[in-house]
Amino acid sequence: MSELPTPGRNAVGSTTSRLATGTYTPHVLLAGTDAVALHDREQHLRGVGAHVVTARTGFEAIVKASCRMPDLIVLDESLGDQEVAETARLLTSCPVTAQTPVLCLRRGRRVPVKVLAGLRRQTLT
Repeated sequence: MSELPTPGRNAVGSTTSRLATGTYTPHVLLAGTDAVALHDREQHLRGVGAHVVTARTGFEAIVKASCRMPDLIVLDESLGDQEVAETARLLTSCPVTAQTPVLCLRRGRRVPVKVLAGLRRQTLT
């Protein structure tokens, strides 16, 4: 049985342990139900050097975010307005994920490259 990270202990793959190895790749959790939009965003993020994990529901996003501790969580509007709002609320109120930025995107929008660049700068300083 795996344990959830606590303030005194880092999760495997967390930002701190990735930085200790000297290599940093932003970890992004991407959630949405539209397979085409999810695939396009995943390819875009991988193309700019991010490690991407996907989720098909808001619940799956919450579970994966709590276990994997991504650097950024992207919620696609294909989840539905109500599910996006509730998922974002739960993610920002959970102590494990409260410090993780949550980005809600409309169809056809890409994650801005400057957001990933900002993650790199923020984590490396």
